[in-house]
Amino acid sequence: MIEAGVTAVRSGGASNWMDVAWRRAFSGPGPAGPRVFACGHFLTTTGGHFLTSGHARECDGPYGYAEAIRDQMKHDVDHIKLNLSGGIMGPRWDRHTESFLLPEEIETAFALCRQRNFPVMAHATNPEAVKMAIKLGAHTVEHAYITDEDCITDFVSSGTWYVPTLSISQLSPNLATTEYEKAWAARKQLAPDLVVRADAAAEEHRKSFQKALSAGVKMALGSDISPMHESALLELG
Repeated sequence: MIEAGVTAVRSGGASNWMDVAWRRAFSGPGPAGPRVFACGHFLTTTGGHFLTSGHARECDGPYGYAEAIRDQMKHDVDHIKLNLSGGIMGPRWDRHTESFLLPEEIETAFALCRQRNFPVMAHATNPEAVKMAIKLGAHTVEHAYITDEDCITDFVSSGTWYVPTLSISQLSPNLATTEYEKAWAARKQLAPDLVVRADAAAEEHRKSFQKALSAGVKMALGSDISPMHESALLELG
């Protein structure tokens, strides 16, 4: 990643706190690597988002979230990743148009993070989830595939960072444009049902990004795709 020009990485989920181990390894006299800001597992509900990744921790109820967040803190993470909604990539019940947490779960999770001064990285993919994340003080909102005008207003007024992850919806075999992108899509070999979902979300996602860009929303670069050393280049287009 250093050779690709990436000097700092913020993790959005890692099994067994591998990102914490990377941070420690790269900050010492050992192997060279980027600065790492670690979150450990991302937190979602039972039957939540991206459970097959190995990076998820399933939580239920306010106390379930409180326990999981405290355990993440105990393992020396830098921030907490909360998945408030579904995604484009997943089984048929994992949909980006749907929010997953109950109000009391969301409020408890954010309240504890505020109390302990841990930034929240919020996976939020629809207007309800985006507005809730911003209202409760998320440091960043990931994806925001679907937004309305209130979302954009809230982004601007709060100063919340938006990480659009455009490659998730814009790099299917049908939408890749450059030879580099087409080669990546060919190697990735997404399942046909996931290609359909990505293509269906692409136009709405593009509009959300353009609205945010025009409004001057603060943005950062991030990606869910692999391999990591290519993700920044693909996201930049």
